[in-house]
Amino acid sequence: MSMATGSEAPRVGPLHPKRLAKMTAAIAGLTCALSVLAGVIAARAAPHGLRGIAVSLHLAHQPLIVKVAAGITSLAVVSAAVSGLLHFYSWWQEHELD
Repeated sequence: MSMATGSEAPRVGPLHPKRLAKMTAAIAGLTCALSVLAGVIAARAAPHGLRGIAVSLHLAHQPLIVKVAAGITSLAVVSAAVSGLLHFYSWWQEHELD
């Protein structure tokens, strides 16, 4: 595929800490929203009554959504931690320049 004459493809350079911090913050926000949604669905799907007792005694299996919700929540926590560290790093870089 050739590009039209006179137009240049946008160059992707190295990611700056500030841009990377904002991108990870957006990812962290999205995973947190998905975590809440999965948690609400898992709470609705979790067994209640005698079936809940059987699950707590490990006589029956948990629904898959309950396990998936825990995984999504751990991804949300990790992405939020990475975002916080990158924001701190970009703040530190600006502080060092002053």
